[in-house]
Amino acid sequence: MTVRVFILNRGGHDYSRAERFGTLVYCSEGLLAKYDIGKMVRILSDAMSDSTAEDYLLLTSLSSLCSVACALFAMKHRRLNLLIFKDGDYVERRTLLDEPATPTAERSYNDGNSTSSTQGNTNSKKQ
Repeated sequence: MTVRVFILNRGGHDYSRAERFGTLVYCSEGLLAKYDIGKMVRILSDAMSDSTAEDYLLLTSLSSLCSVACALFAMKHRRLNLLIFKDGDYVERRTLLDEPATPTAERSYNDGNSTSSTQGNTNSKKQ
């Protein structure tokens, strides 16, 4: 299956530099009401209904639209694969969300009461 790049809103930008990551798919077009979160959920749910864990979200447009897209993708795939525009090109950022994050101070604390997750990471908590 071909990797796709879900562009959240077709704006006046040239997205061609993102083609090296996969096939470009536009989720919406034109102006969106930034407070109509319910509509964004419907639009993005439909547009990304057949997304896979290898696809990307290209962050563009309203921050509320980006937030909804990230939430939907993360719920479905337990990860985020983002393309972020930086210095004239897109940079890739992938993050696995397979277990809750632990603050750095708690992670580095070790009192001998460590617990291991199914992923093999060790997180220690102060008791």
